[in-house]
Amino acid sequence: MKKRELSPIELRKVVELRQLGAKWTEIEQETKVERRAAKQAYEEWEKDKEIKEEQAARFRVAAEAFHEHLNDLVRLAESLTDTLYVPKTLRELNSADEALDQLWIRYAEGQRKPSPASSVGERGVWRSNMLLKSLRDHTQEKVRWETLEEWKQSRNNAKHYAEQLRSKATEVVKNTLNDCLGLEKRIKTALGDDDVIERITDGVIEHIWRGILTGKPDKMHVIKGIILYNEGQVWLVVYENNSKTRFYLNDEELAKDVWSMCCQVVTNLWDEVESDLIQNLTYEVSQMQARTKEFGEGLDELVLRPMILHTRCDLCPA
Repeated sequence: MKKRELSPIELRKVVELRQLGAKWTEIEQETKVERRAAKQAYEEWEKDKEIKEEQAARFRVAAEAFHEHLNDLVRLAESLTDTLYVPKTLRELNSADEALDQLWIRYAEGQRKPSPASSVGERGVWRSNMLLKSLRDHTQEKVRWETLEEWKQSRNNAKHYAEQLRSKATEVVKNTLNDCLGLEKRIKTALGDDDVIERITDGVIEHIWRGILTGKPDKMHVIKGIILYNEGQVWLVVYENNSKTRFYLNDEELAKDVWSMCCQVVTNLWDEVESDLIQNLTYEVSQMQARTKEFGEGLDELVLRPMILHTRCDLCPA
């Protein structure tokens, strides 16, 4: 016996009546559709409805998962480009691998859900590296990823030259203090600190670093407190906006002597003693800045989101 096919109008009426609680005999009387055909059509409609609802649910889950995946990649790109920026202080200049390891840990900690564990561990770092691979897969046709390797090379070169600069600066500070009879002792007495050479070296190389970053050296200057809370205080500013390289000497004459000595050390390092060393460091910084700019523009959110939407990776939800 040939299967009875219901018209859309008949099927709609059967569904309406059945959902209102009508019996199959009542549906047959109302629609003139034989009850067996009506029941079979209704059951097929129900099955088809369940399949469509399941597909819609799967689509919603996939869409939400992809949205989360996209946001994860955007956040990772932002964290990565932030890590590539040249640090404001020389003491923060670590190796490329150290900087990136810190990035993976920071990023993993930021993405980790609250748990009793005290650290993200290897799994968190593994997850970050998987996302990095995903980011590269999505952007490989538009972003020159060789830039990252070039940045790493310049970062490591800069760290090497920075270590040489610190060593040379320490030597120059020692020699200059030896030429200034009694100055080291006066500074130690004023500061109550025996690590005078190390502190002056820190200030001098941070001063030079600031000059490299800005293209021109800041001026070291002596400040005398004139308001209520610092009246009577005298201090030397070697590197602006860095309290760790300020010398609170509370003696204007001593402050001027230390200022003169620091200027002499900086001059020797910039112009006479190790100009090639500073030039090499300056070059590597410029390379880092150029690579950071190129990478940052390629991974900017405005261009990154469309790239991710039009490409796929192994981590993309189905």
